[in-house]
Amino acid sequence: MKSLPRFFLTLMAIFAPLADSAEIKLTDGSVVYGTILSMMDGDDLVVDTAHMDAVTIEWSSVVSVNDTQVVEVELFDGRKELGTISLEKDVLLVDDGQTLVANRNDLFSMAEVNESLEERISAYTDLGSNFVRGNSRVTQLSFGAGVSYKSTKFQTGLRSSTIINEQTEAEDTRRFTLNADYTYNLPRGWGALGYYQFESDDQQGLDGRSLLGAGFGKRLINLRGHRREAIGGLALNVEEFDQSPRNESTEAFIGARDRLRWVLDADLSYTVYPSREERDRVRAEVNGSVGFDLLADLD
Repeated sequence: MKSLPRFFLTLMAIFAPLADSAEIKLTDGSVVYGTILSMMDGDDLVVDTAHMDAVTIEWSSVVSVNDTQVVEVELFDGRKELGTISLEKDVLLVDDGQTLVANRNDLFSMAEVNESLEERISAYTDLGSNFVRGNSRVTQLSFGAGVSYKSTKFQTGLRSSTIINEQTEAEDTRRFTLNADYTYNLPRGWGALGYYQFESDDQQGLDGRSLLGAGFGKRLINLRGHRREAIGGLALNVEEFDQSPRNESTEAFIGARDRLRWVLDADLSYTVYPSREERDRVRAEVNGSVGFDLLADLD
């Protein structure tokens, strides 16, 4: 990501600090006063200042930090703490009543502790279309929406999407998905999880598939630019296809989730569902998204 230009950092240093704001000294001698919003992958620190709104500062450019508000801190080894932080001579202190001492390079992330309900909720909507003209005209429309809630102990979310394919030479088809999930944070990178999925797909002749599952996850890799989590558990699968009776079965699920932050930002997940009742039946599910920050990556 782009670091904050030195001119603006110098400009902010002219202003007197506000009450309850952190003091952040940089390698060029300037000082930034503001509220810490976030840091991820031990890389860029985002600070909300009174005079320039949110600014991004490279963590490697920070010399010292003092007088912060209470933030949520996560180290690369998976430990999480709530407290005020201070940084001096590459030594990071987290004070939550019992001081935690670590090296600055051990810090994986920081996040503002949102007290109000509105600050803990995030939502999105998306709309897309695609038109192909050939032997038959195909128009594809996609709709999506989601909402999530995150606290220091758990996070939960609800997402849905609909894809409609309209063709001049064939019957229109529709695919609908609904996903709900809940994760409770446990010590040392562990988490307890539960989820519900519903899917219908005209192209597959799938009238409906409901999947209700629960299990555990463990973070295996927690490095700058790469995070991997393994998950496993049991699920109840209820599905019904065209002209077929409703089928109920229990499945195990084993999978992994990768979060990559290198040249491109990628989020990948792959899960297999071996049936506990039919030996020769195994389902697989792969999801992923790739993106990049155009201005930052071209910097």
